[in-house]
Amino acid sequence: MTAYLLDARSTAPPPELEGGDPSLNGGAAPSLGDTIATHPADLERLFFAPYEIGYLPRWFAERHLPLRVVTHPRQTNTCFEKAALIGDWDPLNVIKALYFEYGAGQLCAVVVPETGCFVDREVVAELLKVPEDTLRKATRLPTHMTFGTCSPFPVPGDAGVRLHRVLFDAETLRHKAADQTLDDFSFGSDHRMSLQANYADCYNLLRATFPDLVDEAPLLKLSFREVLVRTKGRLKITYEFKSLNYRTAKLLSSIHGHGDLTVINDFVDELDLPDAVERRPAVE
Repeated sequence: MTAYLLDARSTAPPPELEGGDPSLNGGAAPSLGDTIATHPADLERLFFAPYEIGYLPRWFAERHLPLRVVTHPRQTNTCFEKAALIGDWDPLNVIKALYFEYGAGQLCAVVVPETGCFVDREVVAELLKVPEDTLRKATRLPTHMTFGTCSPFPVPGDAGVRLHRVLFDAETLRHKAADQTLDDFSFGSDHRMSLQANYADCYNLLRATFPDLVDEAPLLKLSFREVLVRTKGRLKITYEFKSLNYRTAKLLSSIHGHGDLTVINDFVDELDLPDAVERRPAVE
């Protein structure tokens, strides 16, 4: 992959994408194998002007905030594919924009990290103040978007016309702003490209640009079912998560990683404990 890093001090012209980019010309460059300092005007011309979202690099450049565009050697359609392709990248740092239709065909974008759980539609419907059975997966998208590369960055002319709400998760905003993570967003319609910037910075950009469209809300709530079974001196505890908030998803990721995982505790006897577990002496 190639990372085009926003850098107002850059004077060297970047390579033309088709034919010059090592990720797009069949070279299959390794994950983030090349970094090219790119002037804001060049970054806008190459990547954002074709999709009419040039406001994006200009806003980041004016505030000296980190932004880069990453080109990929192959197309991706899901957050997990994107994280695996980038390399050592937590899916919680890949952001998805889910588009819903409601009412008379209004579009709402729900912008959340990939927690591994679906977004609870009941929560979204409640925030939009519409019956849950009227909230449905979008069958159409804003300008310059395709399914698999949906983004929260609209063409200015779509605001209030084709797109009516853009919602970010409030808890995730607080954590991302504090941690200053670099998060991966799709943009445009080319599945081989993404932009990387902080989730909270992108919210602030969109909130400043489209104040009547963009807002934060408690989108990701913790909802789970716990089953505890005691059989012959053993306990089996099963959790089924309907939805995950960001903090819990981050905790689970730090413990178990982000792949499919089965943990088996095979201690036959209650006293057959691992060495790391020590019994404290009784206090007399």
